[in-house]
Amino acid sequence: MNNNKVIDAIAPAFTALMIEKIQNLKTGWSKPWVSMAQGCPRNLAGRYYNGGNLFMLLLLTEYKRYKTPIFLTYKQAQDEEINVKKGEKSFPVYFWYLYAIPKDQKDGKGMPYEKYARLSDEQKKAYKLLPLLRYYSVFNIDQTDMPEKNPERYARLLEQAAGMPQTDGTTCAEVDHMVDAGKWYCRIEVLESDSAFYRPSADIIVCPLKTQFPKGADYYSTLLHEVAHSTGHPSRLNRDMSGFFGSPSYAREELIAEMTAALCGIRFGLATTPQQENAAYLASWLRGLKEKPEYLFEILIDANKAATMIADRVEQCNAKPDETAA
Repeated sequence: MNNNKVIDAIAPAFTALMIEKIQNLKTGWSKPWVSMAQGCPRNLAGRYYNGGNLFMLLLLTEYKRYKTPIFLTYKQAQDEEINVKKGEKSFPVYFWYLYAIPKDQKDGKGMPYEKYARLSDEQKKAYKLLPLLRYYSVFNIDQTDMPEKNPERYARLLEQAAGMPQTDGTTCAEVDHMVDAGKWYCRIEVLESDSAFYRPSADIIVCPLKTQFPKGADYYSTLLHEVAHSTGHPSRLNRDMSGFFGSPSYAREELIAEMTAALCGIRFGLATTPQQENAAYLASWLRGLKEKPEYLFEILIDANKAATMIADRVEQCNAKPDETAA
C-alpha cells in the first residue's frame, strides 16, 4: 500500500472528528482544543503516542467521553484476554518508517531500515531510503469488557491517569526561559500591545504582556500561535507564507498555527484555546475538509514538524550544561 492509499484510508476518520470539533468550537471559543485532564494518549503498556496521533486521540477521547486515553489494538486485546465490545469502531494510528530500495531496480527487492543499517558504507551506496506511511487500528479500553472482566486493573489505570500531574495553565517556565533568554530563532518582543503577530519580512514576533491576559493560558496560546507561524520562514520549514488575508492559503497557515500551538500545549501541559479572530475561517476550513479529506492529514504533518521544532528548541534552551556537553 503506497503512501497516498494510506492517507486515503485514514483521512476520513481524522476529518470527521475534526469537523465535529470545529463545529463545537463555533459556540464555545473559550474551550481548549483538547482536554488533558486524564493525561496524554498512550497504549496499554504505557508508551505514549506522538505527533498528529497525540492530538487526534485526545480529540477522540474528549468527543467519545472515554474515561482515560488508553488504547490498544484488537490483537493486544486478545492477548490480554479481554474483548472488544460488539459494534465498536476502531480509530487509525499512523506511523512512518524508512525502507531501503535499490537505486537500480534490477538489483532485487528492498529491505527494512534495520537490515539496511547493518550494511557496510559501500553497500549502502546502492540503495536509497524512502519514508513509507503505514497505519493500524486501535480501540479505547472503554470499548472493551475490561471494566467487567478485570475491574481491579481497570480501576488502577483510571487512578494512574487521574493522578498524572497537570499544570493549571497559568505559567510555563520552559517557554518563559526560551523567550526571556532570547533563544528562539527570531526576535520575540513581549511588550504592552493590543495585538499579536508574526511579520515574515522582518522575521519578528510581537506578543502582548502576560499581564494583559485575564487567563495565563491565553498568553501561551497566543504566543505559541505566533511562534508556530515563524517556523514557516524560508530558513526553517519553508512553508508557503505568501497567502493574503482571507485567501485559502492564509486560512491553511492559520490552521497549521492553531494545531501547532495545540500540540505544543499538550507537550508543555497547557490547554491552548483557538484564536478568537479565526472564527471567520471556520467555514473555509470546514469546506476544505469536506471537499478534500486528505487536507487535514497534510496540515497535521506540517503542524507536527512545527511543533517538533518548537519543542526541541525549548528543550535545548532548558538543558543543563552537562546534558549538552559533547
